[in-house]
Amino acid sequence: MKIYDLTHKIENNMTVYCDAEKPEIKSIFSYEEDNFNVTYLGLTSHLGTHLDVPLHLIENGRDICDFPVAAFWGKGICISFENLDTIDFDLIKNIDYLLIHTGWDKYWNEEKYFKNYPIISNKIVKKIADSHLKGIGIDCISPDNYDSCELKNHKLLLSSDKIIVENLYSLENILNKEFYFLCMPLKIAIDGCPVRAVAIVE
Repeated sequence: MKIYDLTHKIENNMTVYCDAEKPEIKSIFSYEEDNFNVTYLGLTSHLGTHLDVPLHLIENGRDICDFPVAAFWGKGICISFENLDTIDFDLIKNIDYLLIHTGWDKYWNEEKYFKNYPIISNKIVKKIADSHLKGIGIDCISPDNYDSCELKNHKLLLSSDKIIVENLYSLENILNKEFYFLCMPLKIAIDGCPVRAVAIVE
């Protein structure tokens, strides 16, 4: 068995979608002064490797706590973005999470990361929305174009109660493999949350 960490590190001054999302991580008690360490974490709900649930874009949509904990793990498969159009959903009926490798994570912490990344076609998104899948994961910022105002792909998926995991890392290590995928958020009734995403290959 091998466990692959698919998560970007959260740190101060990391590149984020907008300045309002910058994290604030600082010590409020230290071992030197207080004989113990406590760190303040100021994080937004869509920071770094994170998931989206329906409340993100759907009025009165389900929040994280509306999902059973089992929704955040299951059997996964990772395929190349170039092969998305040929995927046969009948052949992956035992799969819960479809992870899509674009290779765009190589631009993480660069301004380039937020523009011109590969976009999943609306045709494939509709198939995913109509499928049995619990959710999808991608190694870029969004299933929609960076300048999209309507966010049609997001809304199609979220209105079908699919979970979207964004900003995954190092998917090349699990490309064309089956595994168990975990993307556990904090137990908090909000629209999304940073996660520690992992793939377990037996």
